[in-house]
Amino acid sequence: MNNLENGDFYFGISEDKIYICFFEKGNDKYKNEVNFDIPDNLNNKLNFKIILNLLKENIRRLEKNLGFFLNSANISIRSNKYQSILFSIKNIFDEKKLNKKVITDILQTGILQLQNNEKNISIIHIIVNKYIIDDTVYKFYPNDIKFKKIVLEIEFICLDKNLVNKVKNLFSECKVQINKIVSYDYAKKFLIDDDETMCVSANKVLNGANQSEVYLVESTPKKRSIFNRIFNFFD
Repeated sequence: MNNLENGDFYFGISEDKIYICFFEKGNDKYKNEVNFDIPDNLNNKLNFKIILNLLKENIRRLEKNLGFFLNSANISIRSNKYQSILFSIKNIFDEKKLNKKVITDILQTGILQLQNNEKNISIIHIIVNKYIIDDTVYKFYPNDIKFKKIVLEIEFICLDKNLVNKVKNLFSECKVQINKIVSYDYAKKFLIDDDETMCVSANKVLNGANQSEVYLVESTPKKRSIFNRIFNFFD
């Protein structure tokens, strides 16, 4: 049975520990949790097979307890290589109406600039902190207003690309589809209490804790523009 029928799995991953939590549908508290220590640390390349075997063993253990398979999951990563990068991007037009395509085109420009300048990072979260439209500041997207000048203040939350790829490889070997990756250092800002598992804060973020965040979908084999890959932004 697919776990999506029952709820969502979250993995909390740090350099020395992995937590696995299961959240039943409609519940923001996890029902089941297992965890295990990583020998040495996650960045040690020689540890891959050891970590993989431990991961498979603990996935099977949780599947047995719950009575269904773990097919897909969200991943929360804690890393000392966490980065918050700020961008401001300005565009000037003949007077036009603000719409989704204007915003996504500007976001695409920022993403491409960052990717060209920073080859060793992966963008995990995108937050539009401010819309400055004809010198008026808006915290949230002001739909369908007419304008000539727009500035977006964008925050990119990034992690080390090698670390992200290693995590993706681990779950690929376990035949587990990764739905979303979350930076724990970003997500923990939305909780008052401590989050030892790194999963509760990720669950909160993926359920819309920050209304200014843009969510990205993993690219598919077909080439797709950033316009088609950004979603859940204006809902």
